[in-house]
Amino acid sequence: MTSDLLISDAIGRFSDEARQAVYEAIALRRDIRQFRPERDVDDAVLERILGAAHLAPSVGFSQPWGFVVIRDRGVRERIRANFLRCREAEAVRFPPARREEYLSYKLEGILEAPVNLCVAVDLRDQAGAILGTTVQPEAVRASACCAVQNLWLAARAEGVGVGWVSIVEPQVLRAELALPAGIEPIGYLCIGYPMAFRARPMLEELGWEARRPLAGAIHRERWTEATTEATTEATTEATTETPTAPVVRPAWAPGGAIAAFDEAARDAARAHQARLAKPHGSLGRLEALAAWYAGARSEFPVELPARAALALFAADHGVVAEGVSAYGSQTTAAMVANVMAGGAAVHVLARRAGVEIQLVDVGVAGDLSSVPRDPVVPLVRRCVRAGTANLRHEPAMARRDAEAALQVGAETARAAIARGAQILGLGEIGIGNTTSAAALVCAFTGAAPDEIVGRGTGIDDATLARKRDVIGEALVRHAALLGDPVGRLAALGGLELCAMAGCALEAARQRVPVVLDGFLAGAAAIAADAIDRGVRPYLLASHQSAEHGARRVLAQLGLEPVFDLGLRLGEGTGAVLAIDLVRTAVDVQRSMATFATAGIVGRAGL
Repeated sequence: MTSDLLISDAIGRFSDEARQAVYEAIALRRDIRQFRPERDVDDAVLERILGAAHLAPSVGFSQPWGFVVIRDRGVRERIRANFLRCREAEAVRFPPARREEYLSYKLEGILEAPVNLCVAVDLRDQAGAILGTTVQPEAVRASACCAVQNLWLAARAEGVGVGWVSIVEPQVLRAELALPAGIEPIGYLCIGYPMAFRARPMLEELGWEARRPLAGAIHRERWTEATTEATTEATTEATTETPTAPVVRPAWAPGGAIAAFDEAARDAARAHQARLAKPHGSLGRLEALAAWYAGARSEFPVELPARAALALFAADHGVVAEGVSAYGSQTTAAMVANVMAGGAAVHVLARRAGVEIQLVDVGVAGDLSSVPRDPVVPLVRRCVRAGTANLRHEPAMARRDAEAALQVGAETARAAIARGAQILGLGEIGIGNTTSAAALVCAFTGAAPDEIVGRGTGIDDATLARKRDVIGEALVRHAALLGDPVGRLAALGGLELCAMAGCALEAARQRVPVVLDGFLAGAAAIAADAIDRGVRPYLLASHQSAEHGARRVLAQLGLEPVFDLGLRLGEGTGAVLAIDLVRTAVDVQRSMATFATAGIVGRAGL
């Protein structure tokens, strides 16, 4: 190699033959699925291929990649088992005919290939900033992708095939390969000598997708696709809060008794409504909402809740390794980034309703390096740990982690109230969290998994059955740990569920009413209610979630939902809608004329 030599322009130019060979290697590269298991890839060939990968360009010459070579069959069998579960879950996203076609394809060669390789990227904070990443931190991941491309082309030149397996849960790879926090898998590859190099990519040959014309991918000076012409809205300035050192938190403990709900204030509100210029009870649930708000705030007349906040907690769940969701855990980080960018449904609703979103990372395991640098919605980083463990096989978290997450929720409530919030909503983001929530509901209510467990992100019947089995096994395994509410949260819960419980408790202590979103927030509220029964009167159920066990959750809490719109998105969308409705109810109560001020007599006839 001449990598240590200064290469002149003349020497740097390839011969026609060499240049043609490079283009042929690019054109003939294929994603291989069928390998010759009897033929090994010897170490010398593998080292040449990895040497080519290591020569890839990288932002700031960071060289952030690492290569985990896997030959152990037991490890590969476990990873393939996860592939099969994830493939079943992914199949649900396609219509029936397309789904059948998808499941008929061979999409991996994990066991046939003699070598598996995980390409990982190091996203941990370095001693100094990486040159070139101030405004584009995602360039670190892109650098690792360059290494994959080098590897793939070098393998093709050696006559070795490479197959990329993307249908594997990152949490499984982290656990199986002992990847430290901050080392993220970016590609899982099968490497070996192929049965054949196909004339065209397999999915193109089979008609799954056609190759796009080159002309449609080239844009001169600017992107020319008409549909991308979009207007932008002015947004408030926001920053991403990133602590430079881990936050040391004390063990969580109840922060004092919750004051009794003020029935006198509620009765005063009801008496006032009886004097308003309208038939008695004619505004239905709006009257009850306004009276409830007065009782929670312990005052009448009560101030209009002009300032409102949504506490939106995000975290990952190790149980996704069991294939219980239609989406992989990396989707959690993508959803967080979408909220930050202002592209999520909850942002649209919150903007219209004038509700501040407090987005908190309490346990996201996926890569957040590509979140917007100038976000519409800021991200508060209070990560207790990088996601929970797999509750099927071990407690979801240690008790101290559950306590720390409860404390994060309490801190979030205090911060929002200090900024003037008069009513709080609870929301969550976390792939796999309906499994944890359902397990908690079963543990707190004594219900069987069949009564509670639903389809979450839209899983099929087989995945639903597996999800119920996973929860059933977890309930049996952790029975000895479920003696108190915090113990149940630690054994079966999620970090965002703990945070929502802590947020509700602290808000109630400060006489700030809490609006629950759906099934997830309801499960957290059941935990909060078990910790301190005084929280219940301060809770409002925004809507009747479409999730299977939602009615049991509301029955346990003695709550009646405000509306039923068939919502099951999460993100706090239902809570935001209900907050605006509470605000409307209070405004009507404050602003309507009474019979006396309207000069109406003989009201008994109304």
